Amino acid sequence: MCTIDPNDFVNFNPDKYNSLPEVDVASSNLQKCSDLAELLEKIFSLTKKHSLELGVRLVHRHMQVDEGKVMVERFQFHQNVPAFTTSAHLPTDQIYPASWLLEDNSKFSVFEYSTDILVRYTLEKLIKDPSIFMKICELIREYHFENLLAPCITARDSLKQFDKKNGFMEFTDLETNVSIVKNTKDQTICSHEGALIITTLWAYPVNENCLRGDYQKNSDNYNCSHCWHDQK
Repeated sequence: MCTIDPNDFVNFNPDKYNSLPEVDVASSNLQKCSDLAELLEKIFSLTKKHSLELGVRLVHRHMQVDEGKVMVERFQFHQNVPAFTTSAHLPTDQIYPASWLLEDNSKFSVFEYSTDILVRYTLEKLIKDPSIFMKICELIREYHFENLLAPCITARDSLKQFDKKNGFMEFTDLETNVSIVKNTKDQTICSHEGALIITTLWAYPVNENCLRGDYQKNSDNYNCSHCWHDQK
């Protein structure tokens, strides 16, 4: 059985994170790659076969992270509706790695953490047997997407608070430096003129606890989450 040092899963590199491109640049770079669909098909085949709540995220930065802090996704009610909010916080023992950047020499650094209990449970499964996770990482490197896509855990217990069939939209509140994900129907800002809608997460929905949005089978492509970016 494949094994991995649990410490390889938990380290955050603020310098690496702060050097990531902004979302529109990252999306533009990804769109230049002709073999994305082929890579995703192979990843979906693995996660579907083994019923693992794993996917890939667009590697991008929303804000600068000060030394000593990490990016943490939390569930909370924002403007009286369910939301995932992600911002820089001091680390605690109640946050769990949810996505990873692929470093050189087959190492990892955490992209973002989550406070969701299902992330913790999935992480425990990965540490016990990381073979499928490692295969996904190998595929990302084989296709040379290591600077574009980050392997991630898609399981969220707090998804029961959302209308998953409605889809998700994400934007960054520049006043508070917080990235906010809500159901599309709750996010009126997404309809503003000049908004660029960018896909930021892809995953096969293996169960009802998988983070997903308006996914639909279209040429084997599952577009699960979107980011709103103001072009003005």
